[in-house]
Amino acid sequence: IYDNVLDITWMQDANYAQTSGYDANGRMNWFEAYTWADQLSYGGFDDWRLASAGNAPASGVNVTTGELGHMFYNNLGNTAGTSISNNVSFTDATPGGGTESFLNVQSLVYWYGEEYAPATTHAWAFGTYDGSQDLTSKGNSTYSWAVHDGDIGLAPVPLPAGIYLFLSGLVGLGLMRGRK
Repeated sequence: IYDNVLDITWMQDANYAQTSGYDANGRMNWFEAYTWADQLSYGGFDDWRLASAGNAPASGVNVTTGELGHMFYNNLGNTAGTSISNNVSFTDATPGGGTESFLNVQSLVYWYGEEYAPATTHAWAFGTYDGSQDLTSKGNSTYSWAVHDGDIGLAPVPLPAGIYLFLSGLVGLGLMRGRK
């Protein structure tokens, strides 16, 4: 699902680590989650990542500088203290844009991709159960939501090999006809 404000594409399945069979319940420590997102190949793209906490992460509620916080408050219209399960319908900010629903959203905690620099045993995370952003130990087991930079829905669709063969045959016939 494309977020035209942040210019990122969200994986529609918010627990794709489980759905894809990568992890039994989708909950991983930070190192496993970071590796999963970094190695994820989906939709013809292999440069997925964890959502970002932003340039100057802060703890608390109503923090929208991180990508998960921005999506929770701005795109989904949730409020602090409420669970994301109250609203998982993403409304496109483009005039006339549509609404799409996320799948398998967990009302718990999701990892951000950034470590906490003063204490690298911790990383940033976002609580979708109440809209809070905070630090958590990298050893904790929690969820991961993959994002991709840009709008991958606009990527060119590769043509099947049969179409290339057909078109090259037409070009060949045209060249032969031109020689006569």
